Amino acid sequence: MNILQEEVEKILSWYSTNQYDEMKKARDIYFTKTGRVDEDSDEYEARMNSFNDWFVFHYKKENGVSVLDNYITKNKVAEDIEKSLREANYSLFLFQKINFRKQVVVKDILHNNKFILSSKNGFLALVEDDLFIGHSAVYNEEHFLLNGLCTLPRDVLSKLKKESKRIRKLNNINEEEDFLLNIERLKQRSVHYGHINSEQIFNF
Repeated sequence: MNILQEEVEKILSWYSTNQYDEMKKARDIYFTKTGRVDEDSDEYEARMNSFNDWFVFHYKKENGVSVLDNYITKNKVAEDIEKSLREANYSLFLFQKINFRKQVVVKDILHNNKFILSSKNGFLALVEDDLFIGHSAVYNEEHFLLNGLCTLPRDVLSKLKKESKRIRKLNNINEEEDFLLNIERLKQRSVHYGHINSEQIFNF
């Protein structure tokens, strides 16, 4: 587990102890947006990890205060870690390749850039050409991925590239979030309807 993920786990632990009702409310909102999942499903753990990241970085309480802001005002967080978490990047990614230096090269499809994943990232349950949604963050000039990764069917890459280009031109963070949550919803639908080609499901 990398240092940023450790801090995310602290935030989740604090909320589950002190504001569990808020987490429960947020969970209902998230799964309404992205599709329900049964606890005995193979997807359950991955979906919960995705929810955890969405909760920390995107959910706001009724008073408009974000989870991250609320936590930081009540708990001590190192300045450099706080900066990294505040600047976390929610996006659509492609595990592009492992280069000649044995480094993982990740393509940020939505924002059209690339980065080298830190060797301190920790275990990564992905292989080359995996397409996924998640959060990246920079700490000490190194790039990390957080645990909430939603893998996607590889055969919809061209469709997602095209729609990402359209969304990118809008230059609107709310549009980006809605787009990514909608992709998660379509992924869940593709799991439910495995007999239907993914390209028929991923329409925008």
